[in-house]
Amino acid sequence: MRKVLAAVSFTLVAACGGSRAPAPYVLPVPFDEPSVAIRDVRLAGAGLTGGSMDIVVSVYNPNDYDVQAPRLSYKLYVGQTQLTDGYYDANIALAARDSATVKIPATFSYLTARRAGMSVVGTGTIDYRMLGRISVGTPYGRMSAPYDRMGRFAPLSVGLGGR
Repeated sequence: MRKVLAAVSFTLVAACGGSRAPAPYVLPVPFDEPSVAIRDVRLAGAGLTGGSMDIVVSVYNPNDYDVQAPRLSYKLYVGQTQLTDGYYDANIALAARDSATVKIPATFSYLTARRAGMSVVGTGTIDYRMLGRISVGTPYGRMSAPYDRMGRFAPLSVGLGGR
């Protein structure tokens, strides 16, 4: 009797495990990552312990559809020193295959600005890096992608005007 019960139990377990239907095929979402590029950094103000600046970036939408309300999280480094970080919600619609300029307000402390400034001494150039994530509203829901941009600025090579 035990052998019959064991055989029936084994058959039932095997039948239940094998009767599972395959998962339906889900089409991949057609989403190309938007690109973010730094265009300018402007000093906006100064206070007792730090200052404020505007980080101007260009956001490009490579998709065949509009995206809405980009949210940019960011960290801005000068040399190896993190100068500022945060996030910004832009209230814009970005048309398909188009770009827009976004001005991100940011704050920094004089202590971190001093540390960042030490990387300029001796070289005359400022190496910067901005990295984070961009999240946008799409017809398929909210999608996000990382970005990481680096560059070099040589303030001493900028002409001072007039001759």
